[in-house]
Amino acid sequence: MKYEIKTLEEFEVEDTVELFKAIVDELHTDSSDMERSHYKATHPVEKVKEQLNDKDYIYLVGKSGEEVVSFMFALVSDGIGNIQWLGVKSEYRKKGYAKRLMDKTIKQFIKMSCHVARVFAYPKEKGAYKLLKEFGFEEKSYIDEQFFGINIVLMEKTLAPVPSKKIAKKIVLAGEAGQGIKLMAHTLGNILAKIGKEVSLNIIYGTAVRGGEITAELIYSDEKIETPFFNKADLGVCLSKSKKGQINAKELIVEETAYDSDLLYLMPETMPFAKIAMDEFHSPVFVNMIALGKLLNIIGIKIEKVDFGSEFRSKFLDENTRAVKFGYTYRD
Repeated sequence: MKYEIKTLEEFEVEDTVELFKAIVDELHTDSSDMERSHYKATHPVEKVKEQLNDKDYIYLVGKSGEEVVSFMFALVSDGIGNIQWLGVKSEYRKKGYAKRLMDKTIKQFIKMSCHVARVFAYPKEKGAYKLLKEFGFEEKSYIDEQFFGINIVLMEKTLAPVPSKKIAKKIVLAGEAGQGIKLMAHTLGNILAKIGKEVSLNIIYGTAVRGGEITAELIYSDEKIETPFFNKADLGVCLSKSKKGQINAKELIVEETAYDSDLLYLMPETMPFAKIAMDEFHSPVFVNMIALGKLLNIIGIKIEKVDFGSEFRSKFLDENTRAVKFGYTYRD
């Protein structure tokens, strides 16, 4: 039968999600049931159905007749096309179906004004790795299996020159005293400075002596920073509910227990930083480092270039490094 690639429709979601789950089981055969369920929980049926109408999501399905035989889940964010999952049923492989899906996705990224395509690849999956190389993806970061249970490589493909407006970026980090916002901000600033960026950092404390709020405002640029203050950030990370009102950022990532629709003026991406800290590291103190890893991923820092030994005290080096790398590779 003829193979056809089309935009996923609601009546096809259940079959597509079942195929997605089968791909997770195949890729993570050595992982625990809990780890596999974590991956599967990122794309439940109802969530996928809701996102079909979101212009930032790309859901493609490949069909042979009426049968769903392949799929692509992707997301566009801040000019970056993120390939989240790509899968083909085993009996339909080596027919060029994955290549056609990839080609269509890259074309959609370009149409949506993306300057970079990004994907986390599994080196052991030689067919997929070869496909990415054929499309011009290059390795940017390598994460050893001790950090995520399986070897993972971050790969990127340049689609267009980086827009000038992307060269300077404004970031705001918000939380409560004791959550390590200051450490997170200084570590981020140091990493950016060491790769040649101009950096400006302001730490703003609340009036409370204990348990007050703390905000870090950071700007980094390839050029000299004329004004080290801003009204609106490009990217915000919020780890606790804010009493000050709206967090003014174009894109916002919020710890899921801190989301408050009365205080946040846009629909943020929620992340279970606190849950990950307890489940994976058995302590809430690693919330900030997990969030830092997520942030480094979003802004495109090559994590293998970071000298964590110079950023963290030796007493906490291994734990903090592992938490950053876990956040960097976390898929949600």
